[in-house]
Amino acid sequence: MNKLMDNLQRWLMPLANKISRSNFLSALGATFQILLPVIMIGSFACLGAFLDIPVWQNFVNSTGLGLVFMTLQSLTLSIITLYIAFVLPYQYAGKLGIAPLPCAVASVMSFLLLTPTELYTNIPAQWLGFPGLFTCMISAVLVVRLHKVMEDKGIYIHMPEGVPPMVEESFKALLPTVISAVAAIAVSMLMAKTSFGCIHQVIYSFIQTPLQSVGLSFPAYLLVQILSTLFMFCGIHGNSIFGIISPLTMAASEQNLAALAAGSPLPNIIIDSFSVLCQPGGIGGTFGLAFLMAFAGKSKRMRTLGRMSILPAVFGINEPILFGIPIMLNPLLMIPYVLNPIICTTISYCSIALGITPRLSGTMVNWTMPQFVSGFLAQGLPTMLLQVVLVLLTTLIWLPFFKMVDRQICEEEKGV
Repeated sequence: MNKLMDNLQRWLMPLANKISRSNFLSALGATFQILLPVIMIGSFACLGAFLDIPVWQNFVNSTGLGLVFMTLQSLTLSIITLYIAFVLPYQYAGKLGIAPLPCAVASVMSFLLLTPTELYTNIPAQWLGFPGLFTCMISAVLVVRLHKVMEDKGIYIHMPEGVPPMVEESFKALLPTVISAVAAIAVSMLMAKTSFGCIHQVIYSFIQTPLQSVGLSFPAYLLVQILSTLFMFCGIHGNSIFGIISPLTMAASEQNLAALAAGSPLPNIIIDSFSVLCQPGGIGGTFGLAFLMAFAGKSKRMRTLGRMSILPAVFGINEPILFGIPIMLNPLLMIPYVLNPIICTTISYCSIALGITPRLSGTMVNWTMPQFVSGFLAQGLPTMLLQVVLVLLTTLIWLPFFKMVDRQICEEEKGV
């Protein structure tokens, strides 16, 4: 076990540190957190408009709520990339230490210039949703990096002393913004002469679609769950790894919602809300452990910590247990901590793939949503019952390891 711990420290920590220090991934994660209210409003609006229950459909159609729901969905989730085009470069520029607002404005401008339009009439919503996400991300990175390089090299319009900071920032951003606009127009005109029609279609065909098929496969998603757990075990928050696949899972959620709206079969098993099944009670699946500590602990320390931790665990927060026992870097608890997400992810995927439980609708369910409620919101009663099974199973897995640690702490308390 000591050798295993040494290898984890040697090989995993550099990777975890590198990912957690990535300015872009950090900005991307912050972007989705900021936009979570918009995403959730759009998701639940779509579900409200197209939920295939006759009584509900009669109600929303007769009251006009269906149109309200569809309007909400069309102006939130259906054009989410437009929101991202502003928030992502703003966050990324802040991470790089340059003025964020000019970068965000230039990024939105560049993204819209890359997007096909009907002059003075409309901008097709197709590329303002998740299909245009990767173009938006690439454009945002290039625009912000251009601003950063030109600022570092002093290639901008210098203003005399005494000029207000806002005016100075505007003129400093003028040259990179002009270059961004010229580049975006050139790319747009070149792509219009090809069979693809626009850069969005090129990126969607050759990058986004293949990446989504690989990244949302069961082996790839399971690897992400394992890495997030190992990162957390080593003391680096596991959520840093989820930023890598968030664009893919959110795009998959949008596809499922679109299929739900069209009355078609849901195409994806793994979507954003699939995560509510993989780690009940927080990373490592510690909900059952909190219950055991609170109600079956023989040591005073374990009982007290369990009663303090059980409510946060209901909402997917397990730092009190992680640092209180501790689980982090604890060889005795490494096996159940890493094993639980593997088992939960595998069972959940197989259950949906075999049709035992239905595919998730695509509704975005926040990770802090209470246990079991999150499953019901993701896809009704069958998914909630699956969560119950997973919690019971992870509790059984924790039981022998919990007894060992509880006995050890009891002996320490008696020794004192």
